[in-house]
Amino acid sequence: NLLTQRDQVPLPSTGILRPRFHSPLPLLCSTASPPFPAAAMSVPVDSSSPRKKGRTSSPVRSSPSPHSDGRTAVERLTDDLLVEILSRVPVKSLCRFKCVSNHCLALIDHPEHRKKLPQTPAGFFYGSAITSDWLLKSPVHFTDFPGRRSPPFDTSCTFLPDHRRVELLDCCNGLLLCRWYDVSAQGDEFHYIVCNPATEKWVVLPDSGKAASEVATTRLGFDSAVSMHFYVFELVNEQEFFWDPDIVGVAVYSSETGGWVYKEKKWNSQIRLIDHRFASVFLNGYLHFEADCRGSSPCLAVVDTEGETWMNFGFPDGLFDGFIQRSQGRLHYANFQGDEDGSTTLVVYVLENYQSKEWILKHSVEIPYIFEAPLLEWVDFRLDRDFDWIAIHPECNMIFFTTCWHATFTCYNMDSGQVKLISGLEVHKPPYMPYVPLYVELQSLHI
Repeated sequence: NLLTQRDQVPLPSTGILRPRFHSPLPLLCSTASPPFPAAAMSVPVDSSSPRKKGRTSSPVRSSPSPHSDGRTAVERLTDDLLVEILSRVPVKSLCRFKCVSNHCLALIDHPEHRKKLPQTPAGFFYGSAITSDWLLKSPVHFTDFPGRRSPPFDTSCTFLPDHRRVELLDCCNGLLLCRWYDVSAQGDEFHYIVCNPATEKWVVLPDSGKAASEVATTRLGFDSAVSMHFYVFELVNEQEFFWDPDIVGVAVYSSETGGWVYKEKKWNSQIRLIDHRFASVFLNGYLHFEADCRGSSPCLAVVDTEGETWMNFGFPDGLFDGFIQRSQGRLHYANFQGDEDGSTTLVVYVLENYQSKEWILKHSVEIPYIFEAPLLEWVDFRLDRDFDWIAIHPECNMIFFTTCWHATFTCYNMDSGQVKLISGLEVHKPPYMPYVPLYVELQSLHI
C-alpha cells in the first residue's frame, strides 16, 4: 500500500520519517515485488532499517492440458515464439523469466535473441579526472552493476581505428558519441564517431562546419523504439561574448540524411548553459537539457531533431541544479529541497505533458532516511560538493548516486524505501554515463 503525504510513520526509536509516496502517478515497481530486478542487482550491504516484508504470491503452476503430451503450455511453445513474446514485455518481467529454468536463461542470453529483447543497464562509464568541457578522457573506466556478469563487449572501444586518443562525450540507449583524434591529425583536430560497443560497429561523421570554439556542448539522441536512426546535436554559442555566451542555434546531424542542418534558436528567452555537468535527455524526439533563462530562473530547454520545435519552461517549485533522466518512458527530475523547519528532502518529479508544462510530485523522502548517520554528522559534508547523481533506473523506481571522496556507489529504491551500499569506486570523477547494451545491427553504423 502506498503512503500518502499524511501517512508519515516514524521509524522505531529514530524519529526518522518513512518515505512519502505521492499519487496519482503509479509506482511501477510495487513493494510486493523484489526490490531489485532479478539478475540486474545483487547487493552485498544493506544499510536500511528493518522493514516489513512485502506480500509474496504463491507460485502459479501450469497444468498439462488433457489433450497434450504431458508438457505445459509454455513448454509447447517454440523458441522463436517465446522470443517474440518476451520482446514485448517490460525489462523487469524479462529478468524474472530468466529464473524459470536453465533453458529460459539460455534463451534470453543467446546472442541472436538479445537483438530483439529489452536490456537492463549493464553499468556506467566514468573518468579519473574532471575536465572543463565535461567529457571522459582516456582512460575511460567502466563499472558493471553488481549481479551482472562482466559485459561481453569492449567498453574501452579498442575496436575503433588507429587514434591518438578517444574522448567520450555522451551515451544514449546503447550508442556512444566520441571525439576521435586520428594518429595523422594535426594539433587538436578531431572527428565525431558514433559507435556501438556491443556490436563493435562505428561510423565517422562529416564535419558540421562549426569550429570547436563555437560549440558549447555536443549531445547524442537515439531511441530504437522509435527509429533506427541517431542524431547528434551541437549547441552553438554566441561569438561576441567570451563569458557565459548565449546559445544562438543548434546544428543537428541525422544518420538518415547523412548530413548536418543548422537552425537559429527560437526560444522565447535568452538561453545559456548553466554548467556542462548537467545531464541531457533524449525523449519523444526532443533533446532536453538544463539551462539558464536570462532574466528569470533556471529552466528546462527543449529542441527537436529538425530544429523546428523549441520550448523552455521552469522546474517545479523554482528548484535548480537538479538532475533530469528518462525513466519508464517519462522525463524525471530529482533534486534536494529545503523545508521551512530546516530539514532537507529528496524530491522526484515527473513531467506531466509538454502543453501544460506541469510537473507531478512522484516521491519525497527526508535525507536522514537515505544517508547514514556518520555521513550526516561529518562536519564537512555538503550535498553540492560531496554528492553526485549517477542515474535513475530506466525501468524501475531506483536512484543511483555516489557520496563523499571515497565515492560510495549507492542505490535507493523508491518503492521499498531500501538503501543499498553497493561498492566503492577506487578512481572516480564525473560525469557518470549509464550504459544499456544494444545488440541490434544498425545500417547507419556500417562503414
